[in-house]
Amino acid sequence: MGNSEPKSAGHLLVRELEAHGVQRAYLVPGESYLDVLDSLHDSSIRAIVCRQEGGAGYMAVAEGRMTGVPGIAMVTRGPGASNVMVAVHTAFQDATPMVVFVGLIPTAQRGREAFQEFDLSGWFSTTAKKVLTLDDPDKAAEVVADAMHTAVAGRPGPVIVGLPEEVLVRETTARTLPPRTLGSPAPYSGDLTELRARILQADRPVLVIGGEDWSPSTSKRIAQWSRDRGLGVIGTFRAYDGIDHAGPNFLGILGYGASEVAKRTFAEADLHIFLGCVRTDVSTAGFTIGTEQKTVVIGPDADAHGHFGPLDQHIVTSVGRFAQSLFTEDGSRAYSVSSDGSIDEPAAEDSSLTPTEAAVPLPEWIRRARAEFEDWREPRVGTTTSAPEFVDMDEAFVHVRELLPDNAIITYGAGNFSGWATRFLPAHGFPSALGPRNGSMGFGLPAAVAAGLVHPERAVFCIAGDGDFLMNGQELATAAQYGIDLTVVVNDNSVYGTIRGHQDREYPGRATGTTLVNPDFAGMAQAFGGLGIRVESTSEFREAFAAVLAHEGPALVHCITDPAIRGARA
Repeated sequence: MGNSEPKSAGHLLVRELEAHGVQRAYLVPGESYLDVLDSLHDSSIRAIVCRQEGGAGYMAVAEGRMTGVPGIAMVTRGPGASNVMVAVHTAFQDATPMVVFVGLIPTAQRGREAFQEFDLSGWFSTTAKKVLTLDDPDKAAEVVADAMHTAVAGRPGPVIVGLPEEVLVRETTARTLPPRTLGSPAPYSGDLTELRARILQADRPVLVIGGEDWSPSTSKRIAQWSRDRGLGVIGTFRAYDGIDHAGPNFLGILGYGASEVAKRTFAEADLHIFLGCVRTDVSTAGFTIGTEQKTVVIGPDADAHGHFGPLDQHIVTSVGRFAQSLFTEDGSRAYSVSSDGSIDEPAAEDSSLTPTEAAVPLPEWIRRARAEFEDWREPRVGTTTSAPEFVDMDEAFVHVRELLPDNAIITYGAGNFSGWATRFLPAHGFPSALGPRNGSMGFGLPAAVAAGLVHPERAVFCIAGDGDFLMNGQELATAAQYGIDLTVVVNDNSVYGTIRGHQDREYPGRATGTTLVNPDFAGMAQAFGGLGIRVESTSEFREAFAAVLAHEGPALVHCITDPAIRGARA
């Protein structure tokens, strides 16, 4: 079909998504957007059919986080839109680019309480960057281009596009449009001069990394710059994979489950440099530590949305642009423009980067903190407090770390169980950790499905709690349908462990509403067409984990754990 030939608005919409480099659309089908589904039949975009809209939305969030291209979710009106809301909130709080297409009732039926009618803007306007409705078939490409651009511009986030049923089938001769250029100001020399002076004046400068604007070349630059300038580096909550944790100045992760050395390093710093993130309630342990230091924020959001406390210097630029400005480069390196209008940059080799100033040795306080952090990252084996009929997760993660490839992508939802992954599994390059920064349960398995599709060459490992897993366990069917290799470990302690911990502290002896009676998770994996193994003691774990890791397709280890153990040993 030529660009100027007549086509339906639904078909033009899909052609425009193709022009923006979209490779996958995660969807639950609905009669409200049948014409879009019909266009996907002949499209280069792969339709990934999911089993619940929340799972589809989480997959789109994960795709947007890994690729920088907005993840695409497609759902139907009413119930479908309500189910995807959980992923929209995740994308909004996590600043992840995402576009959700929602089928709507016919325009003539609006305001009559028609079947599955709802107020699109009323539902989503407080949790999305923009809410659009396609009311003119000739503007299908324009609406898509607008949505895709808004999702990635400034502080990234979700955009909602409503699709009235009858508008999609109307004919149009409108053309596809090129992606809008994404403007990203580069820091000017005065910014860098001021930043350099602040670092030189500080005794304990700390760089806090976060966000999703990372690439191999950006990671290499920031890692080298932070070492050369004598900066301690801390990752922010569930956005800590920007640089390799093997670096000698990486000192831990902030947020729930943070090590004492990470919290102390953050609290004792006299300069905070937030790169790709801001100071939040989670990073400051509820605004109790690290709230008064001199502060520099570097990121694309001119509003510094969500930042708390001092803001002494604000450099409005992307993480990638900032990283480029720190070095002079070999001018022979080639660049190209990608399908979404951004610049594709070749990987940075050590020989092509020249620091703009001489390196300084790492100070002793960083060396001491690094040694303490490395000790904290070692599982405490041989001191188990679990009964022998349970799996000791500290010891289990010794085997996970030994058997899992270094370039594996780690996914998880929300709960104490995620602490074993964030503590014992270091990240070695972006993207390698996918977790919901808004604390949304059920994220891990759908994220693992998306990771397996985006990076089929890499191992994908999902750690889940029993409560967390059943939030979206049905997406095992999606993994099986598309032949995705992923490994899941379910920590079954028969309780909503995080909430039970709060109850035991605030209302001792009065736990209510947190006990679980669970299914056979291994049998469930088998029923979905994967491999499932039940493990009831620590001695059985290594063999089981090796088996599921080697399995082609979805595989799961069901670990029976002690209800009284809710986190790694100190």
